[in-house]
Amino acid sequence: MIDDTVRLLARTTSRLGGALPFIGRFFGDSREIDVNGRVVFITGAARGLGAEIARQAYTRGAFVALVGRHLATLQQLADELGDRSAAFEADVTDAARLQQAADDSVARFGGIDVVVANAGIAPPSDTVATIDPAEFERTVEVDLLGQWRTARATMPALMKSHGHIVFIGSIYAFFNGVLAAPYAMSKAGVEQLTRALRVELAPHRVTAGIAYLGFIETDLAATVFTREQVNAIRKAMPAFMSRPIPVTDAAKAVLDGISRRAATTCAPAWVAPLLNMRGVTTAVMDDFLLHNRTVNSAVNSAEQAARKRRPILKG
Repeated sequence: MIDDTVRLLARTTSRLGGALPFIGRFFGDSREIDVNGRVVFITGAARGLGAEIARQAYTRGAFVALVGRHLATLQQLADELGDRSAAFEADVTDAARLQQAADDSVARFGGIDVVVANAGIAPPSDTVATIDPAEFERTVEVDLLGQWRTARATMPALMKSHGHIVFIGSIYAFFNGVLAAPYAMSKAGVEQLTRALRVELAPHRVTAGIAYLGFIETDLAATVFTREQVNAIRKAMPAFMSRPIPVTDAAKAVLDGISRRAATTCAPAWVAPLLNMRGVTTAVMDDFLLHNRTVNSAVNSAEQAARKRRPILKG
């Protein structure tokens, strides 16, 4: 009875970001994955985090399937890496093309052992009231439904290999999504998708996990931070939260999580305790944002800018 209780505690703390990592390691999933000699399928692999995960996976001995919309850039990365990599053109909004990329990867490498569902975009920094509906829906289409399509396309191969899929999530799965509602909404959806798959795939001996990542030093983040309103909100946050981490550190955290078949991976280190205490931290954060003058000013500024761009907007 005591053993069962401790095992339950271990699994629970593992899901919550490893509050007691020594217990999680002792009683956790013993089927660790060494990517050496395994096939790793990565979406959004052309640049940024996806490309860095590909580089580090290749260095660890993996066969790497580079998937994305820009074939020339993917091929350039494949040439840089070497013979154990290949480029496959696919947009995660196109289920048929994504399925073809998965099938082609299996044909090329003999299977798929690990999937990194990484492809994503950042929406304009607008409010829900002023964002172009097409931009809102495209963000959800890529950042949430694209992750689902990636899982569907690769699931048959993962069931054969008893592999692992990791979804690249974000602190926005539980942070307030002010001026980034479609992005935050998508990441929260990805969290629920991961939790469901963790249970549904267990009978097939497939594991699923999510990486809760903070701000990362990528071209995408740099572009977003140049937006006046976003930068204002970022500066209103505690410095340790708003400071980007090197993309190399984020990629290493993701791959280390894969090797453990981790249900959750957090980077940087401060993400885990906030995730563990989300019932408190989200309420405190919402209240802070609600009453912060800098944030309120940024919201007003974003709406005014949107109305200048699109005079049809009223109010």
